[in-house]
Formats: sequence, C-alpha cells, structure tokens
Amino acid sequence: MIAFVNVGFSQQISVFDEYYRQPVFEVRFVQDGLLLATTDEKGQCILENLKTDKPVKVYHPNYFTIEVLKNDLNSTDTIWLREKVIDLDEEVVSASRFREVKQDVSKRIEIIRKTELDEMNQSNSADVLTASGNVFVQKSQLGGGSPVIRGFETNKVLLVVDGVPMNNAIYRGGHLQNVITIDQASLEKIEIVYGPGSVVYGSDALGGVMHFYTQSPEYSTDSKLVVKSRSYGRYFSAANGFSANSTLILGSRKWSSVTSFSYSQFDDLMQGSKRKSKYPDFGERSFYVERMNDTDSVMNNPNKNRQLGSGYSQYDILQKIGFKQNNFVEHKLNFQFSNSSNISRYDRLTQTKNGLPRFAEWYYGPQLRVMGSYELNYSKKTVIFDRLKVILSQQLVKESRHDRNFNSDFLNHRNEQVAVSSLLLDFEKRIKKQEVRYGISGSYNDVKSTAFVEDIINDTTGNLDTRYPDGGSSMTSIAAYLTDAWHINNKWIVNGGVRANYVNLKAAFKSKEFFPFPFERANTSNFAVNGNVGVVYLANKNLRFSLSESSGFRAPNVDDLAKVFESVIETNSEQGKLVMPNPKLKPEYAYSTEFSIGLRFNEKYQFSVVAYYTYINNLIAILPSTFNGSDTILYNNNYVNVYSAQNANQGSIYGFESTLKIQPFKNTILTSSITYTKGHLTFNGSQQPLDHIPPLYGKTSIQQIIKKFRIEVYSLYNGWKRLKDYSNSGEDNLPYATADGMPAWFTLNAKVGWQINKFFSVQAACENIFDANYRTFASNISAPGRNWIFTLRINTFNK
Repeated sequence: MIAFVNVGFSQQISVFDEYYRQPVFEVRFVQDGLLLATTDEKGQCILENLKTDKPVKVYHPNYFTIEVLKNDLNSTDTIWLREKVIDLDEEVVSASRFREVKQDVSKRIEIIRKTELDEMNQSNSADVLTASGNVFVQKSQLGGGSPVIRGFETNKVLLVVDGVPMNNAIYRGGHLQNVITIDQASLEKIEIVYGPGSVVYGSDALGGVMHFYTQSPEYSTDSKLVVKSRSYGRYFSAANGFSANSTLILGSRKWSSVTSFSYSQFDDLMQGSKRKSKYPDFGERSFYVERMNDTDSVMNNPNKNRQLGSGYSQYDILQKIGFKQNNFVEHKLNFQFSNSSNISRYDRLTQTKNGLPRFAEWYYGPQLRVMGSYELNYSKKTVIFDRLKVILSQQLVKESRHDRNFNSDFLNHRNEQVAVSSLLLDFEKRIKKQEVRYGISGSYNDVKSTAFVEDIINDTTGNLDTRYPDGGSSMTSIAAYLTDAWHINNKWIVNGGVRANYVNLKAAFKSKEFFPFPFERANTSNFAVNGNVGVVYLANKNLRFSLSESSGFRAPNVDDLAKVFESVIETNSEQGKLVMPNPKLKPEYAYSTEFSIGLRFNEKYQFSVVAYYTYINNLIAILPSTFNGSDTILYNNNYVNVYSAQNANQGSIYGFESTLKIQPFKNTILTSSITYTKGHLTFNGSQQPLDHIPPLYGKTSIQQIIKKFRIEVYSLYNGWKRLKDYSNSGEDNLPYATADGMPAWFTLNAKVGWQINKFFSVQAACENIFDANYRTFASNISAPGRNWIFTLRINTFNK
C-alpha cells in the first residue's frame, strides 16, 4: 500500500517498513536520473522541485523499488515499502573496508540483516550463524560455537567487529568459542566474505572474514532529538533459558549515543529424545559427579536427555558515542564488554577411564572480552584520498581452564590474559573509473600465562605447568596494502590488490620443572607478500559471472608454536595426546580459485552457484612427534602420545556453494542454500583427510506474510560424516560420534511473528519439532531437542 500527500513547493515525506512499521533510513528519491532527496534516521526527507510529467523512483537496495507520479501525491505523507530478499545491489563494507555494491565484488558475500537477526530469535551469535544455513558451527558446550568457512576454522577464519580484528595470538587451531562474546542483540548486520581475505585483513583470513557490525550512531537532521529504544525478553524451553536486551539511541545534529545491555541465563540443555534405532544410547548423559564429605561419588542421571553441567550465564554491554564535527568529519568512541559465568567443558565431564569418570570438574572460567576503540571518518576530497578511516583500538581478553581428576584433591588452574593494541589507517581515492584503496596496519599482542594447583582439602597451592610460555610471549604485526577496482564499462569490472606482511613472535620458556625443553626462547620473524585478482562480467541485468584468484598468508601464532595442550581420548583403548611446542614452525599459505554464476530476474528471483579450490602449502597440522627421542611422555599421571604442530607438505580443499532466493509475490519468500566441502593433506608421501571439513549442510525455508503476521517453516540439514573422512589429528572428535561416524540429520522448524503495531511485536517458534536427537559434526554436546521460543519486543521512536 502506497499513500502520499499533495506536494506544493516542498513536502515532508516519511518512509516506513510495511511489516515492521519502523522508519527506513537512506531511501533515495530519484526523478529523471536526478537524486532529489534521501531519508534520514527518522525515515523522513523533504521533496521539492518535482517535474509534473516524470515518475519519481523510490529506491532502497533492501526494498522493492516503486514509482509514483507527482499527481498521485495527494492523500497522506507516508510511504510504505516491502522488504525483499534479493540483495545484489546492497552495499557492503567488509570486502574492502569501504562501501561498495555487492555485485561489484568478485568474492561471494552473504549478509545477515538486522530484520533477519531479529526473526531468528537465537541465544547467541554462534547460533545465529547456524540458523542462517550459510556457516557450519561446531560446539563443545552450550556456551560456545566455532564457525567453519570452507573447511577453515578458528585461527584461519578472521572475526572482525566494527572494523577491529578480534583474532589474537592465542586463537587456537582447534575449536574456538570466542564468537559468543559478540552480542547478537546489539548487531546491525553481519557480513560474511568467503575465501582468503588476507590482502585487506592480513594473517588469519585464509578461509574468510566474518564482519560483525554493531548499531551505528544516528544523528538528527533538525533541531528535534532522535530518540529510539528497543527492548525484548525471550524464553527458550530446551535450556529453560531467559535472555533480555535493552537498547537506547539518542541523537542530535552533532552528537549521538548508543547504549545496549543484554543478559542471558541458561539451565542444562535438553537433547532430543528421538534417536535412530541403530544408535539407541547416542549422546545419553547417564552419570554425573557429586562431591560429598570430601569424596567424589558417581551419581545416576534420572533424565539421560538432560545434559547436566551445560548451563551458563552471560551479560554484554555496548556503548557508542558519535560526534559529527561537520559534514566531512565524524568521530566515534566504541566500548564493548562481555563476561560470562563459569562454563563447563561438557564433553570432558562425560569422559570415562576404566569405567569411571575421567574428570570430577572441568570448566572454563569467565570468558571476558573488553574492547575500546576510537574511529575517525574523514570524507573531504584531497589530492591523495577522498575518504580516510582511522581506527585505534585496545582489547583485553581473559580466559582460564580449571580441571580436577576424579577422586583427586588437586584442582588445576591455568589462566591466560591477552592485551591487543592495534592501529588501522585506510584510504580511498576514486580516479575516473577506478576505486583505489590502500592502507597500513599494526598490532601488538602481549600474552601472559600463569598456572597453579590447588589442594582443595588443605587449602594450599603449588606450582603447575602453564599452557603458554611462562616467561611471557608477544606478537607484532605490521602490514601495508593496495587494492584497485576498475569499472572498465557497464559490463566489466576488474579488481585486484597486494599486501606486504611482517610478523614477529617472541616467547620465553623459563621453568624447566615440568618440561626440560632443549630451548629457552623462541624468536621467529616472517615476511610475506600476497595478492588477489578478480573479474566480474555483467552479461546483462540478469546474468553475472565472476572469477577470482587469491593468496592467503598465516603466520604461526603463540598457540601454534608454543602451546602445551593435552587432548584426552575417551576410550580406554587409546592413549591421550600431548601437543608440544615447535619453535621451527613456518607460515602456511593458501592459494584459492573461485568461479561463480549468478542469475536474477525482476528483483524476485536469484540463483547463484560458486565453485572453489584452495591449495595450502606448508599447512599447519597436529601430527605425531617426539620429546627427548620418545614418542610418549608421562603427563598428569598418564602416559600420552607426543604430538606437535607441524608443517605438512600440502593440503587442498574444494567444494561448491549454491543459494536460491525466490520472492514471486511480495508476501511469499522461498530461500535455500547448500554447501559441499572436501579436503585432504599430504604428509611424508601419504594422503589423509584434513580436519575441520564439515559434511554437506544447508537450509531451506519458506515464509509467508499475511497482514501483521509473518510465518516461516524451514529445515536445517547435514549429511553423513563417515569414518573414512575423519582426520586422525583428534580435532574432529571422533570419540563423540557413533561407531560409523556422525549420522546425517535434519530438523523441521516453524515460527510466527505478530507485529501488533509499531511499538509491540510477539514471536513464537518451535525448533526441532520432531525432537530428533543429533549432533553436528565434531561437536561434543548434543543439539537441543524440541525447543519452544517466545519473544516479546517493544520498539519506540519519535517521528
């Protein structure tokens, strides 16, 4: 429905989302090729000087374009727009650190908008990525989630929040849980760039870049203050959990403030009760440990589907302050704080040895992330740049591990603290048909690792080996890059770039009490140049081809080179694994080719398929090793096999990704995606499966909007991960699968939203309707069973 009011010399127009009833920002009014006006944060603009006989195009990349005539502007001052799912014209930032149209980028990019984030109703950012169907996520416990892009995980996938890289010197090669420290309730959108992003972002972006954008400051265009608030409360039945968020946005002409606070609390997670007949006991939690009278006792779990010890809580704070100095200069201060309760390492609590629990306690201490940043945006044209962006940031990350063996009186405590300082300077210059972007960056990681053992009976402490070098360690990174996008004509776009990287790592091994290493220090320096080139061919407005070649570089970090880590095997027939430091570790390089075909028609139909191949040289993998000439060692009162991170000869990963988006009617939306990945490595002439390679996975969804109701039915699905495809490194967690590997699964899910009015909305969902019991590949905790979700939202704004 579209309605307008008569316009004389000038007229104020307000634009709203037809379903959510919220103002739409940056809607463009164009007549005869001339931009007349753009809506502000209140969804308002002034239209004037209209030509009588020319239609006015109302355009926004996320909404269906409409056209109206001046003579039709005679009934009301409001325009209603309907959101669309076709997003090729949408602007993205993550590919080059500056705004550009998505279809001009040769790499695959997926966007999760704010409206989609709200509709998903997920408990944390890891679950948001899973629900999108475009990213595979592994879980070791309820309070976690490790994203995988094209077979790359953790320290080979770069996480970025508001332009600041999150990956630090102790991001490990195994499964990582840090993504949940990004509050999904404060996000404005997520951009996922597939394939090496090393030219723009440097090391750690071999598989791709996941850029999380929190709510931006909003300014008023008149003397009236912008006031917006958003709040919600949500209940999750599968974990008897509750979460809530409150966000307040204030904006004057020059100043703006965004304040967000979230809190979540979850009980133990209930897994599905409907198991495959061949695996009737899969995932059952049959026992737990309770300490009574200073003695550990094994207790029977009265409900074996309740995953005891998996509950946790977390709170997150976001505070942004924006100052628009003038039309060319903006300053932003950004403060983020995330902290959790203790989070039990669920899989370790289920391990047994000789028929008894392996551990009485195993938990992560509170996962703390603090970030403060200053951002300068300067957009006045000069000789050397049109736009300048500077980001100066400081991050502090604290994490810890605490474990006690069954029937032991000694509780081990290992604590890590990482302080990260970084500076990013990015420039953009448009020269005729070319968009040149360049910049420099630098970061410094300081790692402190401490440990002690606690006698819980006598309340005394003693020495304990640290996870990372006890003398401290650091990483310094300096880089410079240059990229160019050349719009040759309206059909051909060529883009490319090059980056020079320098990375230095220092580590000091002081104590010889636990490990008499034949070295006391590690000092490595690595220099690398990597680049990319891509071509986009727009055959016509409906057909698009792209081809890209890119190289990636990842220098070993402190976790790769200097960690001591025990990997415990659950079965009695296998020994555990101890990963030892390797100061001789070299960088790994990835060379990737990507080809895509995209079809779209009339803003209603879009189909794309992407095929890719990545060759990895000097691939870092966990492989058998020796210590003082022996392949086993006595550690923590157990004989374990010695392993270390090593450079395998080579590896390769290949696969395809396909997406389908159909919106035949404005009220009906069909989407589907599927991803297939394979990978292997070669070491000493033998070929073996590469770790972290997910099975076939995807999502299919159909949505229907009926007046104030939005109904969606969707399915998430995974294919089999067979035994022959598991890596023997231990990273694939085979002991937590069935005797045949990880079975295929699918879930049927439904949700409905009721937009009562512009202030109130209610959402209800039922996930895993059939209460299926399943685990995602490499996960050590079973997925939620039937899960009812109820959400109440309150949105207010001044018009």
